[in-house]
Amino acid sequence: MKQGGSDGKYSSKRLILIRHGCTFMNEYLATPGSRWGDANFTDVFDSSEDSLYRDSPLSNKGKAQAQDLHHYFQSTETGKEMIRDIELIAVSPLRRTLQTAEISVLPHLQDSSSIHDIPIVALPLASERVYLMSDHGRSKNILSREFPFADFGQEFDRFEENWWFTVEETKKMESGRSEDFHSFASMHIDDYIEWRPNDHNQIYSCHGEPDDLFEQRMIELYNWLDNRDESVICLVCHWGVLDWLTGKDFRNCEVRDISFEDVRTRVLRSQDQKLQT
Repeated sequence: MKQGGSDGKYSSKRLILIRHGCTFMNEYLATPGSRWGDANFTDVFDSSEDSLYRDSPLSNKGKAQAQDLHHYFQSTETGKEMIRDIELIAVSPLRRTLQTAEISVLPHLQDSSSIHDIPIVALPLASERVYLMSDHGRSKNILSREFPFADFGQEFDRFEENWWFTVEETKKMESGRSEDFHSFASMHIDDYIEWRPNDHNQIYSCHGEPDDLFEQRMIELYNWLDNRDESVICLVCHWGVLDWLTGKDFRNCEVRDISFEDVRTRVLRSQDQKLQT
């Protein structure tokens, strides 16, 4: 198994981390009066706008950012080395991350005769924390038709229809997920406590993913990455996921090449601190 880099200087697992490009929801959230926590904030839109904000796709600005990242991989030695070293691509199944991977990374895999059969796995564990309707996904059947380059197989086996966080109003007593409401994918409405800003007439279109369930999911993501045999994994994901993994603020379409040991150190330190509190 290759270690990453022609001179062997990378002897441990590496993560090539990419945040998605700007979306229509990102642009909406940058508008005065529509920022997170603003009085009268809402993510409820009329039906004509719903497709721009539910599972929000890349805006024109976001597509241009993804093209710039594609150019970076094509034209710089550092970018070329990243592409050469990738052994696995894991991508959040939200539309914005799949589009970012499709524009910025996929063409280099298709064009290079030296890169063969690199798996591209759609990974629900890597999806954004559910803050707003933009973080609700779509069924794997729809996604697999729109993004046929990604594998929507085994990582979706644990779910029924919704692979993102949802709130259930009626418990299933004999089948389905009746005993699994506190998995990261679902919880019962009686157990839900609103944690988002809600004291100035804010109205939300969906329930937000509680911190403890997001934390549980991130630990599962960390373990998934840790257990993979590949030495260089490209992860295309989101601000909240990247913040949890690295403690760093990623701009739209920013890429960083980091040692998994740095992530391991941060995660273990964080878990130790939680145990002591």
